[in-house]
Amino acid sequence: MPQLHRNSQKRFYGPDKIYFIVTKTHKNYPYFKEPIFCDLFLEELKLGRQLKRFKLYGFCLVYDHLNLLIEPGEKYNISQVMKSLKENVSRDINYIMANRCYEGDTSTCRLPLRSLIAKLQKQFMERYGEHRYAGPRFKWQKSFYDHVIRDEKDFANHYTYTVDNYAKHNLPEDWLYTSSNFEDLVDY
Repeated sequence: MPQLHRNSQKRFYGPDKIYFIVTKTHKNYPYFKEPIFCDLFLEELKLGRQLKRFKLYGFCLVYDHLNLLIEPGEKYNISQVMKSLKENVSRDINYIMANRCYEGDTSTCRLPLRSLIAKLQKQFMERYGEHRYAGPRFKWQKSFYDHVIRDEKDFANHYTYTVDNYAKHNLPEDWLYTSSNFEDLVDY
């Protein structure tokens, strides 16, 4: 029997459901203008897909938000998947920006990414110097928007909207951070 989420969003959790998700950065800050943060996000998405065992049908990361089309597996619901992804992306980007070493891990820490994060942190410091990055600490807005896909037509509409979302935001035609450029990462 499907369950409703315990807080005010009233999320619908049902078996074999595909969700269209939108989540934004705090105050719509354009953190993802920085390719280093985009690359880190992609690695977190890849690892999260393996660890949380969800199917990924499409995504598009633009400067201030993320669109996803995913199907959670049996063990983790959509809220657990999004919590893990947002928590780890935030933590790792903040480590890179602050030029810090790992001092503690989150409940869903991704140890395999530590060497990549160290490499990206070095690139970030070479680009900005120790204290020259003027942006605020990375944060996502609380919660996220979700829509349960109803049928094939609904899926097709949300799929097109998701993978082509960069065009809606006047980003270049060769925008890299969309699932159409990462066929090995998506499920068909």
